[in-house]
Amino acid sequence: MNITWLVANKLLLEVTKKLEPAKTILDIGCGIRPQKLVQPAIHICCEPFEQYVSYLQKEVIPKANYDCIILKTKWEDVINILPPKSVDTVFLLDVIEHLNKKDGLNLLKPTEKIARHQIIIFSPLGFFPQEHPDGKDAWGFDGGSWQTHRSGWCPEDFDETWDIYACKDYHKMDNMGNRLKEPKGAFWAIKTHPEAN
Repeated sequence: MNITWLVANKLLLEVTKKLEPAKTILDIGCGIRPQKLVQPAIHICCEPFEQYVSYLQKEVIPKANYDCIILKTKWEDVINILPPKSVDTVFLLDVIEHLNKKDGLNLLKPTEKIARHQIIIFSPLGFFPQEHPDGKDAWGFDGGSWQTHRSGWCPEDFDETWDIYACKDYHKMDNMGNRLKEPKGAFWAIKTHPEAN
């Protein structure tokens, strides 16, 4: 595992240099904000929550300048639907921390096989508490339970086949826009299959 520690304003800049071009992207757990880091020809959004799916259909897809397919399904289901090497890149942005650690680890290996070129993960560094007791998420939808953080992830959770780009004080605000007493870290884990180079 190769870890590069960066200051907050350099983290995304450095990560974008490592992203491969992709014609097909699988964006798992995209919520209402599909990834915008790589411009694909086909963008497959995997999102299980009905209200987020409706928002994507009404507000996101009509404005997209690529073909977008929405799969209303969970992460564990999509890995059984798509065969190995069926998309160029898989994105899991702010997703893995919403599962317990055991489930996340069990889903990660088969997910890696779906990607021909890269798998890209973004997560808080360690456990970053996030709950919505009233059931409402930060956007006013009833997705509070989907937004609960159930695990914390660190670079050590990934083996030597991953490149890690991390920052110890990335998050200055919580997901509701409230300033944190102490900043929280974040990291990117990027796995590039050797044949992609």
